[in-house]
Amino acid sequence: MNERDQASMQDLAAAYALGALSPEETRAFEAYLAGSPEAQREVAEFREVSALLAEGAPGAAPDPGLRDRVLQRIGRSKGVPLAQRRSPTFGVPLPIWVALAASVALAIGLGTMLVKTRRELATRLAAIDSVRATLAQVETRLTEREQTLNAIMEPGVTLSLLSTTNAPQPRIQLFWNQEKHQALVHAFRLSPVDSGLVYQLWFIKDGKPIPSVTFNSEPTGHALLRDVAMPEGSSHAAVTIEPSGGSLQPTSPVIMIGELKANS
Repeated sequence: MNERDQASMQDLAAAYALGALSPEETRAFEAYLAGSPEAQREVAEFREVSALLAEGAPGAAPDPGLRDRVLQRIGRSKGVPLAQRRSPTFGVPLPIWVALAASVALAIGLGTMLVKTRRELATRLAAIDSVRATLAQVETRLTEREQTLNAIMEPGVTLSLLSTTNAPQPRIQLFWNQEKHQALVHAFRLSPVDSGLVYQLWFIKDGKPIPSVTFNSEPTGHALLRDVAMPEGSSHAAVTIEPSGGSLQPTSPVIMIGELKANS
């Protein structure tokens, strides 16, 4: 077989790898293929590229040496007229087909990289959102504490204590702003009541209980009530356990009580 016939048979490698040859062409090419290591290598490369194009799977990548071999193949083809390098089935110059296949394979690789980059970016953005949420919670807590301190430190505020003889002894601090007729109530070591029940605050005026707010403590035993309205002339504050929603009159014994201390 002369050089021109060999070059012509070599041009059939792409069509053979894609199964596009006629039966006669297939038999002729396979006879040539059996004795040509170069043709065998090219068929393997074309099949590898066509498999990538068919699957387009993330993470699919050509053999590391494929790019160099494709470029070498294109370089050897530069000296052969395009008319002599056409596939008999497709009519497309082989160097163009190879360059296109290599470009698509490269695009698949770039697409895989882009997907991976997007996933990494999404993970980092989620972490940033989590940090922002945590900072927002911290800022909220700091704001609440500042408001509490401001309420306690206002002029005319007095402190009264509501206590009991139970052990461990729960305590309630009642900061009374006599000018605004409001109180800030802080409970600690106060165990939460069962479902369906609440603590209720009462103000005692002329010996009669006046219902106020209901609340429950946190698992830590703390509770904080702001801007609690106080009737003028109240002498004491007390706490009972009532059904959810509160009561108009106490339905259980007083568990905590304390005298309200006015400014002298």
